[in-house]
Amino acid sequence: MNRTGILVAAALSAVLAAPRSAPTAWVVNEQGQCVDEWSPQSMARGPAAIVNAPLVPFRSAAGGVLEATDKGGSGFMQRAVVPTMLGVVGLGMGVVESVIWVMTGVADTLTGGYFGISSEEATQLSVAPIRPYFSDRPPPETDRCGRSLRAAGR
Repeated sequence: MNRTGILVAAALSAVLAAPRSAPTAWVVNEQGQCVDEWSPQSMARGPAAIVNAPLVPFRSAAGGVLEATDKGGSGFMQRAVVPTMLGVVGLGMGVVESVIWVMTGVADTLTGGYFGISSEEATQLSVAPIRPYFSDRPPPETDRCGRSLRAAGR
C-alpha cells in the first residue's frame, strides 16, 4: 500500500472511531460565560471536515433547490428557473466552501483541533442539504452550552 492509501485509511479510521460529531467541549466558566475548551474529541475535527468536504457542493445545490421550492410560486420563473439557478449557484458556492473545509480540516488535523479552525457544520458528518445563509432559518433556542436563550433574554 502506498503512502497516500495509508494516509486516507488513517484519516477514515480516525473519523469512524470518533464520536458522531467532533466539536470541542463547550463549558460554562467561572464568570458564567460559554467558552470553547479543548477535549480529546477535538482531534477528530480535521479529519471529519476533510471527509465531509467532497459532498458540500451537492449538499449546497440541494439546499438551494429546496429553498426555492419552499418559497413556492405559480409562474414558470418560480417553478423552473429560480430552483435551477439556485441549484447552480449553490453548487458553485459549495465548491468554494468545500475547498475551505479541506483547508481548515488540514489545519485542524495538524494542530490536533486545539484552535477549532473548522466550522462546527464542517465537523458534523452529514448528508443533509445545506440551506443558504439568506434562508428563513429559525434562531437557535439554546446557546452552545445548552442554556436556553429565551430565559436569558438574549
